[in-house]
Amino acid sequence: MSERERRWNGWGFADESAAVSESARTWLSERLGLGNPLSAVPEQEVRIPPARQLPDLPATTRSDPGARLRYACGCGFSDLVRLRTGALEALPDAVCLPDSAQEVVAVLQVAAAAEVTLVVRGGGTSVVGGVTVRPGPRPTVVLALDRMRGLTSLDPASFLATFRAGTLGPEVEAALAPCRLRLGHEPQSFEFSSVGGWVATRSAGQRSTGIGRIDDLVAGLEIATPGGVWRLPAQPGSAAGPEVRRLVIGSEGRLGVITEATLRVRPVPECRGGVAVLVPGWGAGMEVCRALLQHGPVPEVVRLSDPDETSFGVALTALPRLASSVRDAIFGLRRFRHGCLLLFEWAGRLQDVTLARQAAARAWRDAGGLALGRTGWRRWLDERFRHPYVRDVVLSAGWGVDTLETAARWSVLAALHRAVREAMAQGAQRAGFRIAVLCHLSHAYRDGASLYFTFLWPLRRGEEIGQWQAVKDAASEAIIANGGTITHHHGIGSMHAQYLEREVGAPGLAALEVLAGALDPDGVLNPGVLLPFVPGPGPRTPGGREE
Repeated sequence: MSERERRWNGWGFADESAAVSESARTWLSERLGLGNPLSAVPEQEVRIPPARQLPDLPATTRSDPGARLRYACGCGFSDLVRLRTGALEALPDAVCLPDSAQEVVAVLQVAAAAEVTLVVRGGGTSVVGGVTVRPGPRPTVVLALDRMRGLTSLDPASFLATFRAGTLGPEVEAALAPCRLRLGHEPQSFEFSSVGGWVATRSAGQRSTGIGRIDDLVAGLEIATPGGVWRLPAQPGSAAGPEVRRLVIGSEGRLGVITEATLRVRPVPECRGGVAVLVPGWGAGMEVCRALLQHGPVPEVVRLSDPDETSFGVALTALPRLASSVRDAIFGLRRFRHGCLLLFEWAGRLQDVTLARQAAARAWRDAGGLALGRTGWRRWLDERFRHPYVRDVVLSAGWGVDTLETAARWSVLAALHRAVREAMAQGAQRAGFRIAVLCHLSHAYRDGASLYFTFLWPLRRGEEIGQWQAVKDAASEAIIANGGTITHHHGIGSMHAQYLEREVGAPGLAALEVLAGALDPDGVLNPGVLLPFVPGPGPRTPGGREE
């Protein structure tokens, strides 16, 4: 696979672009007013401070300004603002690119001896500060797994495939395709995120309702620690004490560097189909989703947009005049005044897909829903990896946009949806600006589902991060107070570390801290990520003397 250049200060490939329709601009202007466009400074104007002294690292290392800039941040809103304005909080002193687990171990050992902080990076798509370099007294090196890519073994009888941690989503599926197999783990960051990153953050792909989260797909792991390579072999089931694999899944680099993962794969489906449905309201749509998840058959994808997201989605979509007239007529019906768009996808054997679609049709008809055909599903399928590109265009037009997500039981999901929306609106009001909050339900389970919020607001020049923080803080507090998880699939990173104890309890946090101390006794791996930041001592010279 040939390498395409990625944007240094935005999402995606440099040769890809997106646009916002005039109807979407009108929607935003009417609801939010106009903001101050956030333009991007040229790369050559970004100040790159001199690199601090480092020991010799036993792997390929880059310290040129371009590499240090491109590996300084993830893809969160605050990352993007700092890249666009050139006001980065910190840059790495170098980027280390190991080729093997043994090289990673050697790098960890050198870093521990010289008190160098390591930031472990896969595809660099974290939106919660998981790979963002933080200011600190120690030199910092980004440990990038870019070179550790590819399929290393395949057990077709067991449907198990082992990939190196830096393997990106498209490379996973391309390696499996000749064998008529697939993994099916497709987060929105699929093009750029890696196997190791999925495992480290406990990600959930867009097909998780039918295929499962990455938790369900991991069978075995290889982890590099300062003490050596730690292997957890693939087992279909075991009663050998607590499930240690589950501790590593979601550990975000604090318990070692995931260098390889053995994943559960499946045959390519015989057929695939989908449909878009309009249901009379949010409550009716949730009941359709709950009924299918609890009584089956379960779709591979289920996605329910609330009225505001449905409205914005309609505005975002440019249609021919006749199709637009038909759409407007349907939404003009009294029963669909607060209509919600519900998307389904099924995959598998033809007979199973047919039966599953029939069961879903009965459920949405009983709820007063109307099937809109396959066009909406096909459009979602074609554009689902392109949505992050729109963020850059919206910022350039003067509006901020970001997302956050949670999950909760069916019994509290509607109340959580209301509480988070209200909290975000109040947070924006206190800070003196208007906000639009959109939401969809996805990643559904027998006992609950995920809520994924998108929020937009008019930017005030120089206050972009403060505006965002006011809304993010309000939403996080509302999530915790109303029975939601602080993160469903974005991970903890540094952004959510302050909330972890409130979710897992003081004993849980203490246990994780003890485990991190045992596996990384010198505290060089991702400080401040997952667990609260504890400042370490100052740097040492190569000879070991404190500076």
